[in-house]
Amino acid sequence: MFDGMPQTGPGFEFEAGVSPWAGLHPDILGFVLRFLPCLADRARVRCVCRHWRAGGHGHVLPPPLPILVLPEFKFSSLSIKGDLMLVRQVPVPREVAADDLRCVGSFDRWIVGVTPSMDRSAMYHRDADGKTFLVNVFSRKVIRQPQLSSYRYNFSAHSGEALRILVGTPYISPLRQVVLSNAPDSGSKYIVAASSNHKGARHLVLWQPGMISLHICSAAVINGPIDLTFYQGKLYVLMRHKVHLFTCELVDEVSCVELCLTELPNHPSQEGGAIGCNVVVWRGELLLIIRRYIDDFQNSQVLKVEVFALDVNTTLYGLTEIHSFNGDCIFVASGGCKSFPAGLYAGFERDLIYFVPDYCKPHDRFVYSMRDGRMRPFAAKLFDCYFAVPEENLDFPVWLLPSE
Repeated sequence: MFDGMPQTGPGFEFEAGVSPWAGLHPDILGFVLRFLPCLADRARVRCVCRHWRAGGHGHVLPPPLPILVLPEFKFSSLSIKGDLMLVRQVPVPREVAADDLRCVGSFDRWIVGVTPSMDRSAMYHRDADGKTFLVNVFSRKVIRQPQLSSYRYNFSAHSGEALRILVGTPYISPLRQVVLSNAPDSGSKYIVAASSNHKGARHLVLWQPGMISLHICSAAVINGPIDLTFYQGKLYVLMRHKVHLFTCELVDEVSCVELCLTELPNHPSQEGGAIGCNVVVWRGELLLIIRRYIDDFQNSQVLKVEVFALDVNTTLYGLTEIHSFNGDCIFVASGGCKSFPAGLYAGFERDLIYFVPDYCKPHDRFVYSMRDGRMRPFAAKLFDCYFAVPEENLDFPVWLLPSE
């Protein structure tokens, strides 16, 4: 589906000379690929034969439309009309069990997956993670990650006191969200940051290549669901239900951490009602996305969506409400929020925010228009079937925005 490898089977490939199409000029193939915004369609072109596969590479193409990663390593690409296409399952590496894999984050072509832990009686722990992987969905390369470390040290979010991260003994804990500072195959050093929920307590987890285990930063002020993003060399930690923002200084890579709380100015969304917050990097700016709800014990109806640009260059961050993404779209999920240059494709609706279910707001499945404030359902049939599975097996989708 992604790498365009030719399918096996007699008579599938045609050889050069058998059909005049086999010798199609590479420039023509590149021209055709530019009109195919879906990655699966581009792969279909490349998998026709080895000549098309060779000729289809090496072209500068706009990034493909976002892909939604579903349970069991299933994928659905967004169409030019803004709907989800047919769900397809992608072969997974032998090291990864697709039935047990839970996706908790993504970066470019990489997906972060976890599998359930095994207890002594060889039964799965659905509320704890065992193995953690970084999986490249194109090359199927797997980077294994160690388990979490049990050593935790408290620190004050206001004092900026340094926290020393030490190696400890492993213990089981579920990861909720994982973000990467860079792609593992980018040639640059990268850091993995994650939100962990251990025995009802939230922790910030950090790791980078060379460390023998994942490590936990514990702070009493992080007492609820959080959203994570890397921005201008720092890690930003947002309390999703309180609109509290923390700046994490990674001093000497991740061997030393300073966590500082920054008060955000009051705004209408802080007055009554439940709220859900996310943070995303868009065109060099840090944006705060706020959903305001009415709670009725059965469902949470979204009343309003607000988007603010954060000024992080001042001691007290300033908020400026915005009503346009200049033609771009934002994709929100529990595995992290991402922006996409929707204006590259004619006919694709712009200035939208796509919300899909996550572990905090499992009923959110709608599209919000920044231009007129309207909301419409998104992929209702898909998510209705998705929520028919038992709660203990419930997984939440992750947006994948690979570069071409």
